[in-house]
Amino acid sequence: MKRTLILIYVLIACITTKAQPMAVPTLTDEIRAVWLTTIGGIDWPRTYATSPATIEQQKRELTQMLDRLKRIRINTVLLQTRIRGTVIYPSSLEPWDGCLTGKPGRSPGYDPLRFAIDECHKRGMELHAWVVTLPLGKWNGAGCRNMASKYPKLVRKIGQDGFMNPEQPQTGDVIASVCEEIVRKYDVDGIHLDYIRYPDGWRITVSRSTGREHITSIVRKINSAIKSIRKDIKLSCSPIGKYEDLSRYSSRGWNAYVGVCQDAQGWLRSGLMDQLYPMMYFKGNQFFPFAINWSENKYGKEVAAGLGIYFLDPHEGNWKIDEIKRQLAICRQYGLGQCFFRAKFLLDNVQGLYDYLLIWNNQDLLPESLGGLPPLPVAPASSNPSVSRKQFTPIANLPFLQNDGRFVTLPPKGKTLDADVIIVKSLTGVDVATLSYRGTQASISHIPCGTYEIRSLNRKGITHRLGYMEVKRK
Repeated sequence: MKRTLILIYVLIACITTKAQPMAVPTLTDEIRAVWLTTIGGIDWPRTYATSPATIEQQKRELTQMLDRLKRIRINTVLLQTRIRGTVIYPSSLEPWDGCLTGKPGRSPGYDPLRFAIDECHKRGMELHAWVVTLPLGKWNGAGCRNMASKYPKLVRKIGQDGFMNPEQPQTGDVIASVCEEIVRKYDVDGIHLDYIRYPDGWRITVSRSTGREHITSIVRKINSAIKSIRKDIKLSCSPIGKYEDLSRYSSRGWNAYVGVCQDAQGWLRSGLMDQLYPMMYFKGNQFFPFAINWSENKYGKEVAAGLGIYFLDPHEGNWKIDEIKRQLAICRQYGLGQCFFRAKFLLDNVQGLYDYLLIWNNQDLLPESLGGLPPLPVAPASSNPSVSRKQFTPIANLPFLQNDGRFVTLPPKGKTLDADVIIVKSLTGVDVATLSYRGTQASISHIPCGTYEIRSLNRKGITHRLGYMEVKRK
């Protein structure tokens, strides 16, 4: 049996070492964003602000989150600012949301939006005010009651919730006034529109082209209102993740253009939108061809694929982290940014995703002794934080293994590590090569330049991560 396993190891090694060099993804200047949800405090805040001490605790929770996001080079925070006809700043138009104090309509004793903007800018991050447009929450909730009292003809009940009517012209004016108030009062970097589409459960009786014009009219009014104040403000939205059916791949009846009358690519083309964050919470062929379609229809603007990392949680789905790794690789290959839904699952390091991003988004911050990789192009200070090399810590404090481009120095096995084979994996999780683990050195002359994860493999198929390796040759 032992002899058979050794023969299998040798065969794998022979096949792998003759493989063609694998292209390592190239880092580009890209949007690296996260949706930071405030509804119900499910991302932030976790503490109600009811006293000076709890105000400081609430603030501290946010700054700790931002510190950790900066470490993986998140450069854009989409902060849920208008929630369900309620807001997280002192507004003359809409009431306070209850996520801050536990009681809707009550001030937390400070301005959370201003605080968040200042803290993001200190860290070189952009903050975009995430505005939920049509949903107003529970029919008897604070946001719905406020809107119905002011504009009863604009509110429609679907199930237990209230929604603004997208077919009423005044709806666009009301939402635009909220966005205008935010831009006038705050140095936000962008306005990010959510649910800018026909509501679920709404029976669309007009033609789809008429429906698209209703939604586009709302976008047009918001664009005009905020751009008249600041031309540099970025307007974005989070459309349904599949724009429309493709020639070879069906959207399975759920797409932006026909399904909910969201002409998101048209908004880019006409200049009504500066960025898109499509909610691509799918996998396999429901993700990859549609991601490429977004890439091919950017019209010179920015698109960041929204990645459904919540599916990594066993209570939410049965995804494995390799699915997200593949999606990240495709995004980078096709010039798409990345946006994670949502902050909690990222910061909870579900399935090691946060650890993975320490390497994936920091490849130019390797230890000085290794010389680093070609640097990541630096965006303006307001959007891309400058992170010192001294701040970079390898995943789980594992080392970068020394090599001279021909041989890598391996850690001694000692008496406990039962392993005869080393697996070299790309940072996207692809096996690149197998090496014999017979001593403290192994040949890597056949491995392309790049950064790799090094794992041991024992006879039972169990692997252990030993560290990382940068192969660099003149």
